[in-house]
Amino acid sequence: MKTRRTPATAVAAAVIAPVVLLAASPAYAATATPPPAPPAVSEPSGARGPSGFGKGRSVADLEKAVAEARKAYDAAMAAKAAAYEKLLVAVSDTTPEALAAAAAGKEAIAAAAAHTAAVKVLEEAEAKLAALPDTAAPEARTAAEKAVADARTAVEEAAAEKTAADGKRAEAGKALDDMRVAAFRADHLAGEAVKKAAADLATAEKALADAKKEEDDDGMCDGDDRLVAELTGLPEKVTAGSTVDLTVRVTNNTGEAVDRAYAQVTLAPGTKDLVTLFEPQYSTGASATWRDWNSWGIAVNVGGLKPGAHADLRLRLNPAATLKDWSGRVEVNGWYERGDDCGANTTLKLHSFQVVAAPVASPPPAPSPQGGTTTPVGTTTTATTPTAGTLARTGSSDALNGLAATAGAAITLGAAAVYGTRRRRSTGA
Repeated sequence: MKTRRTPATAVAAAVIAPVVLLAASPAYAATATPPPAPPAVSEPSGARGPSGFGKGRSVADLEKAVAEARKAYDAAMAAKAAAYEKLLVAVSDTTPEALAAAAAGKEAIAAAAAHTAAVKVLEEAEAKLAALPDTAAPEARTAAEKAVADARTAVEEAAAEKTAADGKRAEAGKALDDMRVAAFRADHLAGEAVKKAAADLATAEKALADAKKEEDDDGMCDGDDRLVAELTGLPEKVTAGSTVDLTVRVTNNTGEAVDRAYAQVTLAPGTKDLVTLFEPQYSTGASATWRDWNSWGIAVNVGGLKPGAHADLRLRLNPAATLKDWSGRVEVNGWYERGDDCGANTTLKLHSFQVVAAPVASPPPAPSPQGGTTTPVGTTTTATTPTAGTLARTGSSDALNGLAATAGAAITLGAAAVYGTRRRRSTGA
């Protein structure tokens, strides 16, 4: 299925192919404008639309961008691998920082043990001094006091060594932690760089794929004759001054649901006077309101249709009483939208008819002397019967409650007009 063109360009193109709107006023309806162009249908050759449409970066530029994005991605992946290897080394026990931390830890443990031993020696020396009797020799007391003083000095020195060892261990531990944190951070940042490079590569690849698709896209709907639009109720001859009710039934035989189904109807051959002469009207869904056309052609959204379902568009022609000896036709076609894709029936159905003057009624018979009536010789009495086909209203999809020719419909028709007129088969009916 072909992807429809972007709304921004299609809106501008809609000026070329106006669509009848839901609230068309009677004053505007009296002004004949060109009918909406049907959605262009792609031909088997796959002819493309104008090369200047949607100008942007060329495929060559986008291919270069993809190559650059892939190169950046490969570089990011290599950097991530290197960062991960450094992280594995950082968390090992063989780095200088780890070895220094281990050595400082051992020194701190030894210093703590030496301090503990010095404290014990001091405690023992103090205990011996305290245990000396008053009768002890002066030499013994002097020796005990010296042992206590020496032990106290040793404790102070051990405490200083312990403090220095603890500081060294703290510094070595901090250096190890800082190194490992830096390694983890570098690995994380490398991972984020890979994510960004991957996203940039995906964006570049999508832009390239879209550009290639745009090159291959002819800007037209696929031909799909399974969406059928049938007109009923139009007689071969229509009496001027009468009213003719018609029905266009749109049936979805595509096998899949469609989001929007359209009935497209045109009075032909189109002239600026057709709207005034026929005062065409339409009605959709369960609405009993008749709305005026604003051109001699309309494209009406009859709603979404499930597989096999149908919806009706009711039409009414009011040929002017002064109109006579007019020959023309009603052209009917159907198309649909499903998501961003669209499909159109490639067969344009033509329904020919003629507008004839109303029969002239015979003059009333003159009364006879006997009270009866007489019919003048050579005069034929004809009963006047409007030649107009009237159909019973049938059920229809009221999903959009009437014409939903919103900006979406105008966009589709307008964009279609830009890409050319589709080739169609014409069949009389």
